[in-house]
Amino acid sequence: MGTQIGKLLINCRQNITISDLSGQTVGFDAYNTIYAFLARIRDKSTGGGYFTDSEGHVTSHLLGLFPRLTYFLQNNIKPIFIFDGKPPILKAKEISYRKQRKKIAEIKRATAIADGKLDEASKFAQATSKITPEILKDTKTLLQLLGIPFVHAPSEAEAQGAMMNQGGLIQAMASQDYDSFLFGCPVVIRNLGISQRRKIPNQARFVEISTERVVLKELLKELELKSREQLILLGILVGTDYNPKGIKGIGPKTALRLVRKYPNLSTLQNYLDSKYSLDDVLPYSLATLLDCFKSPESDPNLNFTFSKPQTKKISEFLIEERDFRPERIQNSLKILKRLSKQNTLDQFFGN
Repeated sequence: MGTQIGKLLINCRQNITISDLSGQTVGFDAYNTIYAFLARIRDKSTGGGYFTDSEGHVTSHLLGLFPRLTYFLQNNIKPIFIFDGKPPILKAKEISYRKQRKKIAEIKRATAIADGKLDEASKFAQATSKITPEILKDTKTLLQLLGIPFVHAPSEAEAQGAMMNQGGLIQAMASQDYDSFLFGCPVVIRNLGISQRRKIPNQARFVEISTERVVLKELLKELELKSREQLILLGILVGTDYNPKGIKGIGPKTALRLVRKYPNLSTLQNYLDSKYSLDDVLPYSLATLLDCFKSPESDPNLNFTFSKPQTKKISEFLIEERDFRPERIQNSLKILKRLSKQNTLDQFFGN
């Protein structure tokens, strides 16, 4: 879900081109990336089932990942994938809710298929995506063959990415959510992909989008906030993954006004206590939620290296093992072969 503070932002969202990221290392929340492709790349002829190979192995995520990652490498962007570790206890309710929502979507999809309404079934299918051990294994295999490193966070990938960005290990996190800023990520890249169009959910139309760079310092300046703590409090008021509902009746504009007027934990706590029974409107105390973002679990000692793509093994994996049509990936393979032969990329693929 993420926090809904994006509606307040205009000036700090700087439009950029893919060339502006050339030579930079960018972190990706692995699970979010995989889920995005599993949700979008579906077979409408089966009522929104996954695309699979002849043995039933899911390939929807690979169909999305391979061209996307090749595109990044072609444009001299160094992606690193960050996999979630153990979710925080505070996220348990949201995870339970998401599981229940998937079950409901699965039932609705099955009903639509039984009624012969495949288009309707496809819409429900997007909400049923699950990342299985096999999907994880195939994702990591593809990353390894492409020479793209991945790391495992002790907990939230976004928190780990924020720490890596703060320490200069990466230059930005690629994310659609604004939660990365609550964790202290200095730079976030939004809408980073091949296409500059995005389909509107449940509609048969697309909207034009631009790749954006958002810098935490500029975000705080635009919102007229003096600290990240204030930003976290703003996020809590409108809702985060740890308190998805926020506080009823407080939208983004009202939340911003309140945080400016009550700029720290104690003053905001006093105001909210005078208006609400916080035990009824927040699943955890304001202080607990604040600390979860201010001091998230992360690993400062993660190491990673890039290497050159193994084009022959990539071809074997995708074509021979996962039944990709050769013509579907031949252009990407040509790009990777050319990259592997360029001496100028020795430094790119080095440590």
